[in-house]
Amino acid sequence: MENDRKVPEIVLAGAPYDRGLAHGSACRAQVMRSLDTYRARFARKWRNPFSWEDARAAARAFAPALAGEFAPYAEEMRGIAAGAGIGFEDVLALNLRSEILYSGLEPGEPAPEGECTAFAAVPPATAGGAVLAGQTWDYSSAQRGATILARLPAEGGRPAVWMPLEAGMVGGKGVSAAGFCLTLNALSSPRKGGGVPLHVRMRHVLEAPTADEAFRRVAAPPVPAPACLAVTARDGRCIAFELDPDGAAELRPEGGVFVHTNHFVSPRYRSGDPPGGSTAARYDRLSALLRGRAGLTMADAERFLADHEDGRPSICVHPAPGTPPEDLPLASATNYAFVADLAAGRVRFVMGNPCQGVWRDIAF
Repeated sequence: MENDRKVPEIVLAGAPYDRGLAHGSACRAQVMRSLDTYRARFARKWRNPFSWEDARAAARAFAPALAGEFAPYAEEMRGIAAGAGIGFEDVLALNLRSEILYSGLEPGEPAPEGECTAFAAVPPATAGGAVLAGQTWDYSSAQRGATILARLPAEGGRPAVWMPLEAGMVGGKGVSAAGFCLTLNALSSPRKGGGVPLHVRMRHVLEAPTADEAFRRVAAPPVPAPACLAVTARDGRCIAFELDPDGAAELRPEGGVFVHTNHFVSPRYRSGDPPGGSTAARYDRLSALLRGRAGLTMADAERFLADHEDGRPSICVHPAPGTPPEDLPLASATNYAFVADLAAGRVRFVMGNPCQGVWRDIAF
């Protein structure tokens, strides 16, 4: 399961194309792993299988949105493509994974398995004024072999940024030296829209010069893919936005604790149908571990993200027992987790299942 493998770490400096070229050249094997995973993922969509040519066509339709302040990310994708020896539309299709998999679902169509359990814990729930935020990333276990750790140095008014990425993508979850953390929970919706792809939006959020600007960028319309994005700031503020093409719903911590998994919880979007898969169980379990406590620490957060509740669906996800070997690459598992203490300027990361891996400090 590649739990203990060394994760490639890259520094993305200089002009946008040069950043992408460094990414694609140094991590070509990981980019190709991402392509293989998403070819297989898109083809397994339940009622509307997507061929890779369908994905490239979707990329062509979204390309015009990468203009103005988002044009540098298109240039970075061109650099990734050149470095990895693939086409620009292949790279843009990777960055559209959320739009393709989670939006425009037909009635009765289940969302893909997996994704994330995210949290924030801020005063008065924490010890010593700690401001904690982090998450697991549950997805196809094959993507452990596509995971890279990227750093953007501070340049031209942009703060330094740390991001665990799926190779080939320009943005995702992460931590900014401006003093905030961004987490993601994929959601699913029958609605479909246009605009800037979710993972490009996330990169734009992480490059915000301040937390206030990050909050603004998260909820800026239009939003083509459903998701919950949460920004937790060093000063203890946490604001999450459940997003879909219809707009945004704001969520705040309760008693200093915020928890989110992979279903809508805001009154604006919550339906009467029970959420499928393990999302409700993970939400309930992490809520039970975090809420009503005092003095929460980073060590507590690490332990809770490794939780197994008597074999029932819990936070640290493993492939279902008895999964055929040929199905393991697409079987959902916790591929990594991270926790940031924004007040202390500290980040901790574990590759693979938190119950088995070794947490390490990220020098940031």
